[in-house]
Amino acid sequence: EKLDNVEIFAFLTRLRVSLVVVDEAHCISTWGHDFRPAYRQIIQALHDFEKVNADLRVLGLTATANGRVEQDIADQLRGPSGKLLAVLRLSMDRPNIRLSSRPVNGMADKLSLLGNMLPQFDGSGILYCATRENAEIVTEYLSQNGHDVVAYHAGFDPETKRALQKAFMDGRHKAIAATNALGMGIDKADIRFIIHVDVPGSITAYYQEVGRAGRDGLPAQGVLLFDIQDKRIQEHFIRSAQPSKADFAAVLDYIRPDATGQWPTLSQVRVRSGLHPTMVTVIMAELQEQAFVEKKLAKGRQVYTRTEKGGAPLLTRYERQFSVRSAELERMLAYGQGNTGCLMQTLRIALGDEDAQICGQCSACLDGTVDAIAVDRAGAQAWLSARSVPIAASKRPPMESGFSLLNGQLRQPLFVEFMRQRTTSAEINPELLSLLRQGLRNLAKVHRVRLIVPIPSSTWRQRDQATIFIASELEARPLPDLLTWQERPQARQGELLNNDQRRDNVTGRMGLAYGKIDLRSLAPEETVLLLDDYTGSGATIKEAVRALRQEGGLQAIIVPLTVARVRWKLGARGMI
Repeated sequence: EKLDNVEIFAFLTRLRVSLVVVDEAHCISTWGHDFRPAYRQIIQALHDFEKVNADLRVLGLTATANGRVEQDIADQLRGPSGKLLAVLRLSMDRPNIRLSSRPVNGMADKLSLLGNMLPQFDGSGILYCATRENAEIVTEYLSQNGHDVVAYHAGFDPETKRALQKAFMDGRHKAIAATNALGMGIDKADIRFIIHVDVPGSITAYYQEVGRAGRDGLPAQGVLLFDIQDKRIQEHFIRSAQPSKADFAAVLDYIRPDATGQWPTLSQVRVRSGLHPTMVTVIMAELQEQAFVEKKLAKGRQVYTRTEKGGAPLLTRYERQFSVRSAELERMLAYGQGNTGCLMQTLRIALGDEDAQICGQCSACLDGTVDAIAVDRAGAQAWLSARSVPIAASKRPPMESGFSLLNGQLRQPLFVEFMRQRTTSAEINPELLSLLRQGLRNLAKVHRVRLIVPIPSSTWRQRDQATIFIASELEARPLPDLLTWQERPQARQGELLNNDQRRDNVTGRMGLAYGKIDLRSLAPEETVLLLDDYTGSGATIKEAVRALRQEGGLQAIIVPLTVARVRWKLGARGMI
């Protein structure tokens, strides 16, 4: 993605480059399962490199290209000089990996199965999850049940990710629960098992990930925990990257100067359009390639301007990509259900090994037979219901990690009741108070809380009661009127379309009711508990922290606590 930066691209094209290696080359093909529009800038870079050095050499590498993708990559990488690429294809067989698919029903099944499965595996392995939250849930459950497991995803800062990856590579953990952010650069020869906790989006993505097991040639396991409901998150990923003609027209309409004559940045286009952030990235990359839009530097900012080109963009490649991804997902679901025959043979044929033979050892070859493993679904479900959801720490503005008591995505009865009654009843459910009391006890073991500061709300009727209850439990001072909206947001957060709009809706609008307390009197090691009914994007919490820091001069620790955590839709109103 560095090629998207105007200055970096200009610097690279001034160099006399002799060799360009394109790893994961299937990403530049619209026939590939992982096509990414921004990566097509690699092709433009190759053209520019060749203008400086006519002897430029290009090497494309991928382990996930069938014949059609292979031909497309070769056609694209041959460049304007017309030089042909030599293609070298090796067998995709991994006879030392025993593949199996296990049917499960929901996260509780998965957690219980993982807990009883890990001790049966030798060595270390990877537990692949579809989302960051699932990676954290898996890690917490297994860790609390005595297993040496750590989480890894793109939400961690670079230093933390490097440390986690090194520890795993050094063999210091039994397993790492990760999203597909853990991929590039993982070449640990002695990985003994790969377990897919969630169904991946394609056969080819699955092969790439499960193929990280047993690279030393010794026996290894590749296990898929198959829940047909997992298809929903993959369908969501597909839709998020599938723009329509109306989406292109909307984005083009928003690329115009503002009242001061300034062209928009990418973030401003997201705010104006309200589309899913991934969708905006896809559309902007395509508009640039089709010469409807140009990137420029203006006063130190990278902005986007319209060109003189008229007409409408061609969307053929997106129609093709939607078809490819949808078909890939269906093949993955058929694999998980055991409808494709031999599992290794299915993977090999999908990747161009047309003469692949049956392996004779996978669960399909053995008529669906898998080792019997006990499952305590009720225990895992009870743990999920009682689990608080972490709220990530923030460096700007400075805020420690906190937690939400209820996970909206699980749709527990207690969550549903709270969301229905929060605007109508001043009384808090006793079961919820019990959860809150336990959460506060855990909090008090780490933080010395001095103040309870609720975020202003015109709809949460239980706000004052919750503030008083928490203050009593922690022996802290409640300040229910300290924070105030100096300028009210233009809309409720759930009515907006993406998190860029939600951040823009609240930033700079909150302030303090002065005269209540001198916040500078609190010591840096003391803690202020910031309270709200629920959080989605986190923008309102960060705005409250900003107000406390900048306007109140607060130096103490700030920890956020909300009753519930919800997931806002991106590109649409409401919660998931």
